[in-house]
Amino acid sequence: MTIADFTPTGLDFVHSLLVLAGSLLAASGVALWMVETGPGEGLEATRRRWGEGLRNLAGESWLRIPGCLTGWLASRLDALIRAGFVEADMGVVFSAIVFGLLFVFLPLAAALNAWIGGSPLLFWYYLSLLAVLSYLNFAGETGRLRALNGVAAAYLGISLIVVIPVYVLRSFTDATLYGVFTHSVLKSFLVAVFWYMAAYGAGLIFDAVTRYFGWDAKGSVSAKLVYGFLAALPVAYVLVFLALLAGHLSVFEQSPQRNWPLVLFGTGITALSLSLTLRLMARAAAKGEKGGGLALAAAYGGGLILAAGLSLVLGAGANLGEGQALSSAEAWNMLFGLSSDGRRVFLSPDFWLMHLTFLPWLAFVGAVFCGIVVKGVLKGLQFLTGPDAAKQPFMISAVSCAAGAFLFWGTAVFV
Repeated sequence: MTIADFTPTGLDFVHSLLVLAGSLLAASGVALWMVETGPGEGLEATRRRWGEGLRNLAGESWLRIPGCLTGWLASRLDALIRAGFVEADMGVVFSAIVFGLLFVFLPLAAALNAWIGGSPLLFWYYLSLLAVLSYLNFAGETGRLRALNGVAAAYLGISLIVVIPVYVLRSFTDATLYGVFTHSVLKSFLVAVFWYMAAYGAGLIFDAVTRYFGWDAKGSVSAKLVYGFLAALPVAYVLVFLALLAGHLSVFEQSPQRNWPLVLFGTGITALSLSLTLRLMARAAAKGEKGGGLALAAAYGGGLILAAGLSLVLGAGANLGEGQALSSAEAWNMLFGLSSDGRRVFLSPDFWLMHLTFLPWLAFVGAVFCGIVVKGVLKGLQFLTGPDAAKQPFMISAVSCAAGAFLFWGTAVFV
């Protein structure tokens, strides 16, 4: 017996995750069954909507299911990016939150920080912005000072859109890097708000540049790539800390390594993976609806290769801050869940971090798989109870959840 025999591999944690996922699906199935057999008051609109979706699913051939669900998920993600990022300023809630953060919370926090002995830089910066705003209030309409007014307006706008969000992002991210690890995981959800603000400011600059050069890039593929990347940054930031938490729990690493290269590479590469995968799948789904099944298969194969390539880049970049970069052999071993020497299974924090790039691809694979399971359940119930089975959408969903639960539990047996 050696020390390696008693070293945790992380497989027990994976087993627990599979059991938990199966349990959640089973509980969801029970809840849906209760809804189907209950009075169902106030759920008629949901029942009709789910029933219509099931009938559409049942009417499609098995070969068209991947293309339909790939296109559906791609369109949903595009709509989410458009509503939550590109057109977010059209909502009252967004404006209220941004105004509260930039003009109430951050100035008060900067003043309090300076008062208790912290860095007064942000406090004085806000005072300079107040002075510029006061100047523009009185001199903004003066024609003789047009050039100076333009400089003052640019200083004010760039400060609020870029400088302050980036400064606050860096300060709060430092707090998550050098604090207690478990506290850092919880703080990441709050710091993600400032990542969103910085990303939104970068999006405004991108819009201004495209308008200046006369590019009509709003609906182009390149613009969608940029918007998808920026919108994914705050989500990717949180996922980085959740990946480190998974490594912390799986191999009992007390305090996983955290530094700026890890955060920047982890956040940036994960966001890039989502944006590139989304565009790849959306393009393939459009061709798939025209009968291009080979294009869809190539997209899923290419998406897997893309995720693996970005994973290796992430693994190499995240370890630059440790003073010793990973070799290609070590990166490949971590990609396949092995220790750096390749001698045993070891699901370290680096393993979970590197596999964040696979999440967008797995989301599309999961959507297709769920669609196939639901269609199979629907066909089975139609065979047993007749063609009106789609009138019981909650029952079909409950049986589908039960099938998924048994699948997860069955997989857990072999882990």
